Amino acid sequence: MAKPPAIKFPLTLRTATLRACFSHGSAAMLRCILFVSALASAPAFAQLLTPPAETAPSPELSPEQLLAQFHHDEINLLALRGDVHSLLAAALMAAPDADDSSRPAALKTPALLARAQKVGTDDALVWWVSAGVECHAAKKACPATETLQQLEKTDAQNAAVWAYALAHAVQAKDDTTARAALTSAAQSAQYDDHFGALVGVIEQAMDILPVSEDILRASGQGGISTAGFKLTYAAGIAASLPQPGLRAVVETCKDAANDAALSADCVAVAQKIADSGSMITRGYGVKLLASLATVGATQDAAKSSARMLAWQTQNIGAMGERLANDSRLTRVYLDALAQRGQEIDAVQAVLRNQGVALEPPADWKAPE
Repeated sequence: MAKPPAIKFPLTLRTATLRACFSHGSAAMLRCILFVSALASAPAFAQLLTPPAETAPSPELSPEQLLAQFHHDEINLLALRGDVHSLLAAALMAAPDADDSSRPAALKTPALLARAQKVGTDDALVWWVSAGVECHAAKKACPATETLQQLEKTDAQNAAVWAYALAHAVQAKDDTTARAALTSAAQSAQYDDHFGALVGVIEQAMDILPVSEDILRASGQGGISTAGFKLTYAAGIAASLPQPGLRAVVETCKDAANDAALSADCVAVAQKIADSGSMITRGYGVKLLASLATVGATQDAAKSSARMLAWQTQNIGAMGERLANDSRLTRVYLDALAQRGQEIDAVQAVLRNQGVALEPPADWKAPE
């Protein structure tokens, strides 16, 4: 068997469930991504991100080797382009090559990301990706101080940035800075984890090479369309970036009931997370909000939001295979993503297109 890729999913697709999607108990950040139901049983997704196994020479490439070669070709061409989004996409695509001695250092994630930072110094997405990459395997406070400073400079109204600052301070055992970071998050305009933007950047970058029928067959998912192949791959990479800030917020707000000022900041941050554009991030927000507001309208609203989110997640999951196979339905998702930039808008556009109500029936119960 091949070694696991450098980018690891915090939850295996085969064990993904709605309960896991909204659980805070796992040791790793959980992230529900598009196509949960379909991908859970498909070998395609794992093959898209896993380097080929060490095998004896063969006159024909195995499906895994064919996919790896295809993505290496994409990375090579994107690196030649040199614009910031091409470099970002290439850097993320190259993550599974971290231990591949056959790949040049210039075509691995650190070098590609360094180039993106030089080209896109003022691009918040560059520093968000940099922070995520740095926090993947970091055993010390992450992201790097310089990366965090750049995030605060380029995206100061994003509560997700201050959640990163909170996580960094908590890891460094700096209580004063941690408390200030939480207040900054509470005063920010929104919480944006850039998931939708990253899906769009990677999906568009994949236009650099045509996807042949051989590649679609090698993916191992029968009937997958070209559009579905690109979107599946892009969503998987975007979902792999960690969000340690979410866990830091949850942990920091555990004792909010005993501190009025802390409680106010925690409720404000939780509301922003609950209103964010990514589905699993919303799940964290509504659960935190419900725990902070034990009675009253705020808790009722949080419970209602959680129920609606579970309904939408269940229905989009049930459509996973069609989203991958039906290019027209994939286009509905991508068009909405291009217009609004948020996963939740794309999901809701697909549901509306298929005649699914966005709110559950009165007698519907969320899975336990």
